[in-house]
Amino acid sequence: MMRTWALAALIGVGATACGEPKSDDDDEQTETTETEDSATEPDAVWSEHRVETPSTFTGVYASGGGVYVAGSGGEIWVGGSDDDWARIEVDLEENDIGGLWGSGVGESVELVAVASTGIIGHLAGGTWTSTDTGTANHEGVHGSASNRIYAVSWGGIYLYDGNSWTYEPVPADARLNAVYAVGEQAMAVGEDGVALMRDAGVWTEVDTGYNGDLRGVHGVTMDDVWAVGETGTALHWDGASWTPGDTGITYDISACFAASSNVVYAVGNNGVALRWDGSVWTDLPTGVTNNLYAIHGVSGSNVWAVGNKGMALQFKDD
Repeated sequence: MMRTWALAALIGVGATACGEPKSDDDDEQTETTETEDSATEPDAVWSEHRVETPSTFTGVYASGGGVYVAGSGGEIWVGGSDDDWARIEVDLEENDIGGLWGSGVGESVELVAVASTGIIGHLAGGTWTSTDTGTANHEGVHGSASNRIYAVSWGGIYLYDGNSWTYEPVPADARLNAVYAVGEQAMAVGEDGVALMRDAGVWTEVDTGYNGDLRGVHGVTMDDVWAVGETGTALHWDGASWTPGDTGITYDISACFAASSNVVYAVGNNGVALRWDGSVWTDLPTGVTNNLYAIHGVSGSNVWAVGNKGMALQFKDD
């Protein structure tokens, strides 16, 4: 079922690698309480641009002409480093958004938001459309082009070909949280360490050697992909096999963004943020304890991360 509505006049304000959305109560249980020792913590290298909403953000698209964030309650906002955030009124029936993908800038921006009950919202040509796929727990979305967009869920994968969403068969029992697409190829990851690769129109499982949950995936090419997940897990795919990387942390990692082979970012619980330089993962102190669920960048030196309680952070490597 598809519905259409006009985009509010907010698209010009200021000018996508995720797990299941959590409630604020769940977030509070995993955050660290501030203590006297916090004064000795490293100085934050991220700037805070919190949105005035209790929403838990699970998706972000940094377009260069505005930053789009999406999350619980079907909320989508647009703003940026000037903190002038504006709500985009989109009728997603207050469903929690599991992921957000974007392309383009300003009036030509294209957005796809996937929601928990199977609804997919799609902004193209200044108009939003809503499609009910009938499959619950949509968790992630990514595209390589406007006619090659994948939405993943705990019930399978849908491909948008520029006209409609079509279900694609996947190996049984694959509960998927995130997807990354390059051309007609794609990599999807999910619960119990599952990873599926799409090649020549067919999804096949590729063994990760890991049985924990994978929450995010992103890459540079299909031979250079990172997947992240529980207890600080980071796995690298080189086109043939997965290799674990040492992040040095035990917090769950929810998302990653690869700007190049030597510049990869990852974010997760308790405000953790990391950067890969081609050799090692290093900490990028955020100064917050909010759980962070999504990350995307305009470039390798201008990156945005979002999380619970309206948190939005920017890292600029000047």
